[in-house]
Parts: sequence; C-alpha cells; structure tokens
Amino acid sequence: MKKKSVNLITAVGVLVVLSGAYVGVKAYVAKQEAADAESAEKENPEIISIASADVKSIKFVIDKKEVTFEKDGDSWVKSDETDFPVDQDKIDTLVNSMNSIKAERTLENVEDASEYELDQPDNTITVTTEDGETTVIQLGMENDSTSQEYIDLNKDSSTVYVVSNSTFSSFKGTLYDFAKSGVFPTVDSSTVSKISVDGKDSSYVVEKDENNFWNITGDGETEKADSAKATSLASALSSMAYSSYVNYNCAEDEFSQYGLDKPYAEIIVDYQKEVEKESTDDENEAENGDEEVSEASENENQGDETADSETDGSESLDEDVDSETDGNESSDEDVDSETDGSESSDENVDVADTEDSEVVENENTDETADDNVKAEDTDVTEADDAAEVEAADTESTESSGESETETEMVDRELVIQVGDQSSDGGRYVRVNDSNEIYTISEDSLDTFLGKTNADFWDLTVSYLSANNLDTLDVNYGGEDYIVNVSRETSEDENVETSDDETENEDTTDSTSSDVADGNDVEGNAADDNTSSGDLTGEDTENTDDSSSTASTTSSTSVTLSYTLNGKDLDSTTFTTFYNKLINMTAQKRLTDEFKSNADPEMTVKFTDIDGNEMEVKYYSYDTNYYAAVINKKVYLVNKMTVEELFQAFESVTGEKEENENAETTDPETNASTDNAETETTEASEDAEE
Repeated sequence: MKKKSVNLITAVGVLVVLSGAYVGVKAYVAKQEAADAESAEKENPEIISIASADVKSIKFVIDKKEVTFEKDGDSWVKSDETDFPVDQDKIDTLVNSMNSIKAERTLENVEDASEYELDQPDNTITVTTEDGETTVIQLGMENDSTSQEYIDLNKDSSTVYVVSNSTFSSFKGTLYDFAKSGVFPTVDSSTVSKISVDGKDSSYVVEKDENNFWNITGDGETEKADSAKATSLASALSSMAYSSYVNYNCAEDEFSQYGLDKPYAEIIVDYQKEVEKESTDDENEAENGDEEVSEASENENQGDETADSETDGSESLDEDVDSETDGNESSDEDVDSETDGSESSDENVDVADTEDSEVVENENTDETADDNVKAEDTDVTEADDAAEVEAADTESTESSGESETETEMVDRELVIQVGDQSSDGGRYVRVNDSNEIYTISEDSLDTFLGKTNADFWDLTVSYLSANNLDTLDVNYGGEDYIVNVSRETSEDENVETSDDETENEDTTDSTSSDVADGNDVEGNAADDNTSSGDLTGEDTENTDDSSSTASTTSSTSVTLSYTLNGKDLDSTTFTTFYNKLINMTAQKRLTDEFKSNADPEMTVKFTDIDGNEMEVKYYSYDTNYYAAVINKKVYLVNKMTVEELFQAFESVTGEKEENENAETTDPETNASTDNAETETTEASEDAEE
C-alpha cells in the first residue's frame, strides 16, 4: 500500500512539472513572436500613409516636365489643360498607392545624397491634401540587382529609405499613358460596300455591284474580284484597333511631324450603321391623334360608370320600397329619427304608411321599373365592357409602341489617313478628320497597303448561267459545233407556301444576263433543266380571319432544252460538260503577254440572251498547265482539269462513244470474219489434197 502511494505522488509531481514547462514554453513563444513583430515593424516602418480621399492634387515629372493632376469635384483634371482626356482610373491608382508605403531598409545620417542619386532625383512626387499639407517624395537610384530603389521624404536626404522598385513604377511613362484613349470606330463587315485605297505604292478600289458581287478596279480596269479575298479585306476592319495614343488635339501645323500633312496612304470605307430612327412630324401627329382617341374613350368610360352608379341607386331604392311595404322595419337611421320625435321626410317611411292596395300597385310598378332598369343595366354593362376592351387594346398598343425602339440603317464613311512610321512599330493615323493622333500596327495596315488589283483577281475562267445562255459555239478537233438553248415557260398557280419560303424566293439572287468580260457574272453551277423564275408581281396577303403563315402564290418555271447542230441533245450530258466549263478555276494569272505558235485545242464562244459575247481559247502551255485566254487575260489551268473538259465535250458530240466502239470490235463482224477464215482454210486444204 505504501509503495502505491509513493508511485502516485511521483506521477502527480511529474505532471505538475510538465504543465509548468508547457506554460513556460507557451509564454516564451508568445513573447518571442511579439518581439519578432516589433523587430519587423522597426525594420519595415510605414513611412507614408495618406488617405486617398484626402488627396487634393498630385504632381510628378512626365517627359521631363512637371505635370499636376488635381481634383475637380469627383474627377481628376490636368491643371494646365482641363480639356486633356485624363484616365481617371490611372490617377486613382497613383493616389491609392499612397495609402501605405513601407521601407525595407532605413539609412540614417547620410552625408552624401549623390551617392544615391538624390541630388538629381529621377522624379519628384508631390502629394497635397485637402488641408494643405504636402508630402514630397524624391526618387533616386535604382538597384537592379536587388530590385530596390532609394528615396527620401520632404527633401531630407540625411535619411534615405530603401523601397521595392515596383512601389512607384506606375508613375513612369509618357503623358498619354495617363490619357483615356478613344476606340477605333466599329464597322460591321457585312455592311461594307466599298473600300478605296490610295497610297504611294498602290491604289485600288474593291466595291460591291448591284448584284452584291465584289469587283476590283485598278490601273483603269474593272473586273470581278475574288469573293473570299474581298470579304477578308472587309473583315479586317472589324479587328482593327489603336496601338497607342499620341496627341489629343493636334493642330494643323503639327501634322507634318507625323507625316500626315502628305499622308503615306488614305483608306476610305463605305459602310452602313444601325441607328435609332428619328420620329417625323406625321408620326407625332398620329401619336397625338391616338392620345385624343384614348382620352375620348376614357371620358366615355367615365360617363358609363356614372350611368351605372345612378341605375344602381334606382335599383337600391326600389329594393328599399319593396322591403318596407312587406312590413319590415326601416333602416337604423330611420328608426333613430322616429325615436327622437322628429318628423321624417324619408320617402321610405311615407311609403310604409300607405294602404295595402296601394302597396300592391307600387309593387307591380316597381317590378316593372326594376325590369326596365335591369335591362338598361345589361345594355350599359355590355357597352362598358366593350369600351373597356377597346381602351385596354389602345393602352396595350401605346405601351408596345413605347417599348419598341425603331431603328434604320444609314450610310457612313470611314476615312483613315496613314502617316509616317512610329517608334512602337506602327504608323501614325488620323481618323475621320479628327484632331486626335494614334498609332496602328503595321501588321494591321499591311492588310490594305502594298496591294495591287492583281492580288484580288478572281481566278474563275468564265461564268455564264445556263439560264442566260442563248448559244454556245465550240471549235474542237477542227470541227465546229453549235449548241442552241430553247426555253418553255409555264405558270403554276395556287401554290401554297409558308411566309418563310416566300421570303426565301423573294431574296433569291437573280443572275445578271450580261456576259462578263471574263468573269463579271458570278454564280454556282449551271442550272438544271428546269429553273424557277421570279414570283408574279401580284402581292399576296394573309386573310384577316387566319393566323396561319401559309400564303397562296403563283410561280413561273422555265424549262430548258438543247440542240447540237440542229439535233436534240441530252440535257444531262450537256450540263455535265457545261458545269465543268463555267466552274473552271485557274491556278494563277499571267501578267506578261502570251503568244502561242500552235492553234488553240478548243475555242468556246458564249452568247447570252441579250446578244453579248465572250470567247475563251484553250492552248497547251507546258507539261502542267493549259492557258485559257480571254481577250488579254491569260489563266493558267491545271492540265488534267482541261483534259476532263475535253472528254466531257466528246460525250456531248458522241465522239467519245464512237472511239470506244471503234476500239471494241462488233460481234457480228467478228463472226463473219471467223467464217471467212474457216472457209479459206478449208479451201486451201482441199487444194492441197
């Protein structure tokens, strides 16, 4: 027992010692942390603490000039140029950086400020608060190896502080780094109709025609442009943006320093922009008229409500009379009046004092009157309901008109004047005669500059829709062939279509009947035998009693048929050849003069329904290409593509089949030949015997 007590006492003692040790260690750690915090605070003291809301102005050096931004109400302005477009966020950032600045090291008792380049500071920042107190910060040498910077406060260079060189990095830059830059005009590429480029290196015009096809004009000639290339040029406008802001108010005599007095190039873009439609006087009058009608309806409604009220009153009176003639007590007010001994003037009481016969008569009369009143009430109620519906419809219409904003497309012009090269790798630009000068990267401008009309040429050799073809003259293999096109028109009436289908038909592009000078007319493949014409000029409207989107129209269809040298020609065979002919695309175009010592292997002359002609000649050029020549235009086409065209035409003339038949011997001929050879052999054998 004694031994157990000793062990217990020992354990308790050890526990007490351990608890004391824990408390001691914990106290030591807390003390050490406090000491470290105090030491850190001493090592990194807060040297600047200015509440941003208290800052009235901030001055510092930009481009070797002192610039002051001061608070004007809720906005920052440049003190000596109040029109300067100050970037409010940029200045707010500068001011907020003054909330708390700590030093990483403090150097005291400095005797030579030049040691830290504080005798000629790189920048001097002066912050003035609303109460007039100023804080001056001089920025000295930067230590690139430690990423630190030396500063002093209030021009006291005896104490130098070491801060991170990122502390005041936002104060560096040019004046226009603190300006709110404009945005390059937004242009929807789908609305661009014309792009003109007039430069020192080249000039050209890319423009849409009445059929919405792109054409290129350059060196005095206009021809069809490659649709993809022209569209890409228009799309480049959507991504164009300013690189840097240079001058917000450039005077005319200053244009020369940017090369804009005599621009390197000028780009003019015609496009459309959607804007809110302005209301006309007629529309205002119509709106006023609607308001007057609405007010009249409201007055009418008020009159009807009054009539209802009066009628209801008559009904109530009749009910009172009926109730009182039945011997019922009067209302509380009537009873009170009789209790006071006062004579009542109430008609209800007088009626109650009449004889029974008179009561019966009154009842009959009242019932008749009630029926009339109820009938009138019914009529009035129905009229009120109709008026209320009309008023609701009017209000709904007016509300709908107010909520929907009408827009319209208006023509706009974008003018970009391009000047000298800038230091940021772009060129100076001036947009729409603005006095603001910006730079745009040369990569963006190169999309437009340094191009020629040849860069936009369409490489389709020839195109004419079969719908507009009258005759096709072909010389091939020394033989002349002529294909004539006949048309049979028929009209289909009472064709039921949806509004969407009708809209699609109305918006279908019609191919120009003019033969292109090489390729002025654009389309897809040759049309099938039957082509759909335009809808009739009769307008089709939906009936008033139907919400269906279906409509009844009449359509015109044209059936094409072909003859070759006066003989009927299979339409499928011809269109197979014709598709190859009009969809032929060259690899490139020659700009040099082309001369051939040999005759063309094929000559094709198109004549359209208006009598316009176009002739294409195919020459063997080299082992890889045929030369397709149209007037002075020379297209180099893959040789295999042209040979496939020749084979397709041989199918049209039947020459291909004849050649195939010639290669394959006729079975009857073979049989006759075999018999003759047998007979000859037998005769020879007989002679030998």
